[in-house]
Amino acid sequence: MGKGECDIWLPDEEARSIGAEVSRKALEVIADAGRPVYDLKKHRGVDVKSVAREIVREIGTIVGLEFSLKGVDKLFDKVMKRVPLIRTVLSEEELESLEEDKYICFVAVHPKNYRKISERAGAIAVTAREELELDHTPLVLVRNDLCLDENEFGVLVLHSSEVVQSRPEFDVEVLVGEDMKPTMIKLARFIASTVATRTGHLKFPYVMVKESLLVEEGEFRVRVKFTDSGAE
Repeated sequence: MGKGECDIWLPDEEARSIGAEVSRKALEVIADAGRPVYDLKKHRGVDVKSVAREIVREIGTIVGLEFSLKGVDKLFDKVMKRVPLIRTVLSEEELESLEEDKYICFVAVHPKNYRKISERAGAIAVTAREELELDHTPLVLVRNDLCLDENEFGVLVLHSSEVVQSRPEFDVEVLVGEDMKPTMIKLARFIASTVATRTGHLKFPYVMVKESLLVEEGEFRVRVKFTDSGAE
């Protein structure tokens, strides 16, 4: 397993593949239960200006405003001189209550690209506001997503009324053998991020890893516990 900057654990491709499979299974259960699961718009080439362009394109299309993608790059450079890097990412619990009329832009990236995009989330948000002449700054949330390759990113733009601000009404349980438990525990936060983004939640669900003697070596089982109805 590799480590990123500041000793932050990053999953290698084998671990990421396992986490992606767990995430997909959980999302399938959630969708089958009739809960919203969104498709991200995927784009190739992970660089900050590309992300800014796609955020502008998505919001502009939704609200019917004119925009110039050619001008976004220059505007972003100007904004970067004014908006400092975000070096501390707020936890989900620390996010303030959303304004009623605001757009939430989820930017999903491979874990290896999280830092370089998240540090510029503020500049991306201000660029979108100024290019589209919005009366508010959209919220740009960069999320780890285990289902994306390293050279792509996903965008999901929702109105604040479509985003669930409370703790998700479900928990994800992963049953594993002793061999997979350490890796799965490390993957839990990444799985939570992937599921939260694709279900339009501001906060992460609880992902609990439980050891089971009934699970074969190298295998795992995924269960989703719906806390609001008791359904599974």
